[in-house]
Amino acid sequence: MDKKAIETLAVNAVRDSIVVSDFLDQFIPDNDKEPSWDGFIYVYKHKSKTKEQLKGRLPVQVKGTENSNFSKEEISYPVSVSDLNNYLNDGGVIFFVVYIAFNGLAKQIYYCTLTPIKLRGILLDVGGQKTKNITLKKFPANVDERTTIVFNCLENCWKQASFSNAKLYTLDELNQKGILESITIPVSTLSSVDPKIAILKNEVYMYANIKGGAIPQPIDVIPQHIKIKEEKTALITVKDKLYYDKVIFLQDADTATTIIGESFSMTANKNDHSMKVKYKSSNKIRVLATDLEFILAYIANGGFQYNGVEFPFIMSEADLSNFSIEEESKRLEYTKKIVQMLDTLGCKKDIDIKTLTDKDWQNIYYLVTAFVDKKPVSGLKADLPVILIIPVGELKFIVALQKVDGHIGTYEISDFFNTDFAVVDERPDGEKIPISQFALLKADDLLKADNIRFEALLPSFQKTEYHRETFARATLFLLDLISAYDKSGGRCEIINTATSFSDWIMTAPEEDMDHNISLLNKLQIVKRLRSLNDDEEKELVNIIENPDVRGDVLVGAYLLLDQQAAAKIHFNKLDKEQQDLLKGYPIFY
Repeated sequence: MDKKAIETLAVNAVRDSIVVSDFLDQFIPDNDKEPSWDGFIYVYKHKSKTKEQLKGRLPVQVKGTENSNFSKEEISYPVSVSDLNNYLNDGGVIFFVVYIAFNGLAKQIYYCTLTPIKLRGILLDVGGQKTKNITLKKFPANVDERTTIVFNCLENCWKQASFSNAKLYTLDELNQKGILESITIPVSTLSSVDPKIAILKNEVYMYANIKGGAIPQPIDVIPQHIKIKEEKTALITVKDKLYYDKVIFLQDADTATTIIGESFSMTANKNDHSMKVKYKSSNKIRVLATDLEFILAYIANGGFQYNGVEFPFIMSEADLSNFSIEEESKRLEYTKKIVQMLDTLGCKKDIDIKTLTDKDWQNIYYLVTAFVDKKPVSGLKADLPVILIIPVGELKFIVALQKVDGHIGTYEISDFFNTDFAVVDERPDGEKIPISQFALLKADDLLKADNIRFEALLPSFQKTEYHRETFARATLFLLDLISAYDKSGGRCEIINTATSFSDWIMTAPEEDMDHNISLLNKLQIVKRLRSLNDDEEKELVNIIENPDVRGDVLVGAYLLLDQQAAAKIHFNKLDKEQQDLLKGYPIFY
């Protein structure tokens, strides 16, 4: 065919594909001589297509070529750099290339929405090139999908027109400037088209709402391979045993994936209608225990139920390479023991298998033997301390050891926080002061121990045999709690425990505990949670006005009243030893 025939057939194909839409019309004349354009697509708000319902018009360029290979989903086509610049300056265009079979009867339309942002990217590294290849996709057969493409191209060209030559920012740059309020990904479609599907199938753009800005600003990126992620409530059961109460849906243009737990997924391909089932073991012990039990039950019972609907197990759909039911069953049995050990120790955290060394696995064996199998642990060093920290990856467990008579290196291991010990502090003069076993812990220990039971701390101090130093020792522990809270970034269970300690210490007799110190500790806890009220500030003023109050107490009172200058004056009056001591207290912070 000659060039004119090819162009006529190409224009006719595009015109025919547009006019069948209830909301689109075309003005694409034959053999148009306009420099870079062939005409326009008119977009309407209503099916009547009257002038009053005209939304706008989108410039069009149509190219035709003889090619009978319609199998490609995407093609590449060279476009004049001069034309690309003209499109950018005019605010965008929709570019069509029509493949025409050699008999002239069969045709396949390909399109590319050339918005200003996309054109900027294409022209970015053009150099001295005369042409630049663009990628075009098949124009869909569905009329509503075609209409959606045109709608979105028009909307994005409008939104981007004023930014054709303006500076565009990346998300990182906007975040660094601190001016990003929110991000939108607009989509314009018909009511018959699911907006999620429109986002997945069409080219979309991100717009930033800038603080003080009048209009959204396009971001210097065109998202590729978009996926939509949704969490939905669902009951996943095998033989009436509930394994999960929610699932994750992950959808892209070609596939829909249902993720159950963290290890199991079912992916349906929309193109060939196939289903693939995959299992990939989690690296987290707690997650693995549930996921592995589920997949083994799923295989053994020949299916699972999704909200009561049966999903049978079909071996041909399953990708269970390197999955041995016998070996995985043994693995599950030991994994459950590890979870039971964590629960017995009161540890809510999980263990990351990837971080474990051979020594960590050995320590897990010791802990499982002691707390699950409830047996003495052998093969340890002969002279280990009574209190020991056993690390497992990023976790640390404080345990108590008791030697087994007649067996060197064999110990009974118990949870330090769930076992009562009689502890005394023996002074040089031989006096033995009964103390809580937890008085041995410092701020860092309180933060590092993953088996800590905060609810056990205060009762231990309260039931220890009373001594004139009981409240003084409890106060020192209270200061470690406050320090641990400051280092933790604000863990509620720590400050709540500190509050309980403070309330108890406030009941101490004056001869055993300086009331002013107890009050300062109480109020410094309060101040970490909220501003002091008038009555609390009045109590501090009463301390300051008392001429018999110690210098370090005065410093604390002024600090809590935010009177830094006065606090410094009285701090400088203290001797070096008192200053160093005060610097170590959390009130100094």
